[in-house]
Amino acid sequence: MQTITISRNDDVYEAFADIACAGDGTLVCTYRESLCHGPWPFSRIIVRRSLDAGLTWGPRQLIIERNETRTAAGEGRLNCSRILARADGTLLLIVDLLIPTIFEDFLKPGVCRNLLFRSGDGGVTWEGPQDTGVTEGIVPSLKELVSGRLLLGVTEQWPGTRAEDPFIEQQTVYVSDDGGRHWDGPSIVPSPATPTVTGLPWRLNEGDFVELDDGTIVLYMREDGERLSAFKSLSTDGGRSWSAAVRTPMPNCVGRPSAGRLRSGEIAVTYRLAVGLSTSLALYVETPVSAVGGPTQQDSPMARFTVLDNDRSVAADSGYSGWVQMADGDLYVVNYVTDDAPRAFIRGYRVGREDWYLFPPGDIVANPPGARDGSYYELGQALAREQQAHERLARGDGRDDRRTVPTSK
Repeated sequence: MQTITISRNDDVYEAFADIACAGDGTLVCTYRESLCHGPWPFSRIIVRRSLDAGLTWGPRQLIIERNETRTAAGEGRLNCSRILARADGTLLLIVDLLIPTIFEDFLKPGVCRNLLFRSGDGGVTWEGPQDTGVTEGIVPSLKELVSGRLLLGVTEQWPGTRAEDPFIEQQTVYVSDDGGRHWDGPSIVPSPATPTVTGLPWRLNEGDFVELDDGTIVLYMREDGERLSAFKSLSTDGGRSWSAAVRTPMPNCVGRPSAGRLRSGEIAVTYRLAVGLSTSLALYVETPVSAVGGPTQQDSPMARFTVLDNDRSVAADSGYSGWVQMADGDLYVVNYVTDDAPRAFIRGYRVGREDWYLFPPGDIVANPPGARDGSYYELGQALAREQQAHERLARGDGRDDRRTVPTSK
């Protein structure tokens, strides 16, 4: 795995990174500048571009800002930006503008504005902001389906049903069939049918989407009522309705998942893994069968897991990430981390399959070393050869390794 510093300025706090690959192959990274984890006392949304597959990054480009004077005057604070490369090669960037200044006011209606920017030249210039009209949700995610429909996921926060309850969070979804100019919704993702093990309200939030080959959409979500694992929900009608959330095997997901399909068909999710005071960057990969499977698949998922980075700082803060798959199959992951710096900065990672799994792409198989005669090794080699042959047959001699699948990144 190769580690690259995308941006580091010790005078500002650079956080909440995301990345997309434009139609011309340019990598575009977005993040927020402030002086701390929250958007105080100023906030700026930045993009940087790379023309050499992420080895070096160009100068910072300011997309939108709220300086200290405008924030103090009640014009809001910029929170988390996300970026999407559409099938036509254009880019969409969305950011939530937070209006209140104290937390209690976030539990009231109309707390934010979700603003959309567009670029048709690989992120060189941007048009916007366009107000989406979505005012009840923060920390947006944005994904395009095969049909061209856009999904926008946001988190709503409301008072608990009882006076002694902490606030609750709900994952909601909006859809647009005209390129993001108008949005319908929200659809609310139902909480799990069972109570939390902590006795606190469920708090599903910060979800991201994956579309499978049959059109099923999987929504992977952070959950803060228990803080034990990520959850997921399914939609079979293009994102207009959702099943009750169920637990995933992704441990301690307490930070925005970033989900998508690999060209192999597998699903990859990067997210903040939070254990105690530590924050780490985790990678979880599973097969579509595992993603939609029942209880058996949940007990023994066809999945792999690894930790890509750990924030060693006394003020650890990291794990909001994004990723794209490169032409050679590697993942380029962006993340913010404090580590050995005085303030958070943006770090990139070139992650090969061999960094998390020594097996060909396409399936995640189980071959536990249980055979007393040691034949599990030979069986594993046979499985690998079979999968490589299957992949060559599926690809064909003239097929492009850069082929796309639904919601590939």
